[in-house]
Amino acid sequence: MPSTRTLERCRVLLIEDESAIRNLIVALLNKINVTEIDDCPSGEYAWDMLVGKNARPYDVVIVDLELPGISGPGFLKQLRELPHPRAQSIPVIVLTGLNEPEMYKKLERFAISAYLIKPVSPSVLQAALEKALSGRVASSRPVSTAPKID
Repeated sequence: MPSTRTLERCRVLLIEDESAIRNLIVALLNKINVTEIDDCPSGEYAWDMLVGKNARPYDVVIVDLELPGISGPGFLKQLRELPHPRAQSIPVIVLTGLNEPEMYKKLERFAISAYLIKPVSPSVLQAALEKALSGRVASSRPVSTAPKID
């Protein structure tokens, strides 16, 4: 069931291994009025935040694909294989430097809400979050978010 939360009340789990990028994404989220953010540097750490002893409910997961330990695709596979209904329906936004349509095709089966290419603008991130909260899944290809150079 899609979340009915607004961006201002949306609880986000951000999984990004590079601290500078993690801080930048948190700042972008804050800029679009998302303030309930738990950020973590690895899939293992995120896994504990989702299903561990002190797990919290999240409205959206934002995950990088290139992570130490369990990869982003590995994390998504494990998440969607959990028997809990929320694990199978929680919206996931992939935010990665990999502009590879083949990777997107591999991830399609995990019902991701968006596949965004870094760097991402606040407006693109906001649109992806709004789409994720509405329960819609990604379009047929990655969304390049870098500014166009004429």
